[in-house]
Amino acid sequence: MIFNDLALFTSVARHLSFSGAATQLDIPLSRVSRKVAELEEHLGVKLFERTTRQVRLTEEGRRLLDQVQEPIEALQNVAGFLEETGRHTIRVTAPPMALQDRIGSLLLEFAALRPDIHLEVSATNAILDFFRDNIDLAFRVGPLQDSTLVARKLWTLDYYFCAGEEFVQTNDLHCPVTLARLMELPVLMARQPWLLADGRVLKPDQVAHEFDTLDMLAGAARRNMGVTILPSEMITDGLIAIKVADAQPTRRDMFAVYPSRRLLPARVRDLIDFLATV
Repeated sequence: MIFNDLALFTSVARHLSFSGAATQLDIPLSRVSRKVAELEEHLGVKLFERTTRQVRLTEEGRRLLDQVQEPIEALQNVAGFLEETGRHTIRVTAPPMALQDRIGSLLLEFAALRPDIHLEVSATNAILDFFRDNIDLAFRVGPLQDSTLVARKLWTLDYYFCAGEEFVQTNDLHCPVTLARLMELPVLMARQPWLLADGRVLKPDQVAHEFDTLDMLAGAARRNMGVTILPSEMITDGLIAIKVADAQPTRRDMFAVYPSRRLLPARVRDLIDFLATV
């Protein structure tokens, strides 16, 4: 039995109102009714007596409330499940370079449109745990490995081979070259193989440096230290895309990711919808 179901039950019991709980938790009324019905089915007892005018706890409902109310409220205070300030928090994580580019500007635009929302944004390349790190929404570039998460595709990122201007000039890379020719040059890697659009996986031999972040790859390429692969948005300020006649890096999708086992608050759903339509 998950924490959110019991927290939702406690909210309904506290208000003696399904609509009151829906308003407090910022989720649809239909979802409140469905989750309570699922909890009743799971326990095999009826928790509420419902009429057109009122809601009241059954004997089983009162006994359950006596057992779970204090621990649920304690957990809510720790996790910040309920917002007492009138502003609702969305906790977001995204790679630093993604925040510097499109995602960061869109989050600011959403925040300007929704003064009732308080954003907490963590810029990291680490894969944070939604529950341990108390994250509502993550932005991740596919392919995704965790099949237990819900992922909504936002947009597609085009990737290109690239290098610094001096490196391109010195190695005569202005015209299309072959992949074999490119692989003779020093390569800058992100600790993972290069994926090509035709399905090939490249593990270059001439690896000059390996970095964990795209911004370090871009910085090294600007210093003419080798060839790398970057999203098109990052190939600026001294970087030049290199055309390779017989190879093209695969395109990759940006996803908004959230836990499938967790009730999705309306505010988070609003943010995802906003990002998907701009």
